[in-house]
Amino acid sequence: MKKIAKRGIFIGFYIVIVLTLLSSLALAGKRITIVGTVNDYYQIVTDEGTVYDIAENEKGDELAELVDKKVRVVCTLEEEEDSKVITIESYKVIDE
Repeated sequence: MKKIAKRGIFIGFYIVIVLTLLSSLALAGKRITIVGTVNDYYQIVTDEGTVYDIAENEKGDELAELVDKKVRVVCTLEEEEDSKVITIESYKVIDE
């Protein structure tokens, strides 16, 4: 009987670990490429009107200085409650 109880505890513990790992993978950002215009509010706005908040990091700070420039960015997307936050990996100014 004690073996069965120990096995049940082990299986339960294992399930908790697996679920924790899977949920952390679901929360991980998705790598995307977007094209849009940088505005004064630390954001990129696409031609379709989608607004992405630029996360603060070295590349994001550089990008935020390019106000009114059209750019192509490779970034990681994190969707929060009411916003889409992007962490910039690389960017390029697009000549029009």
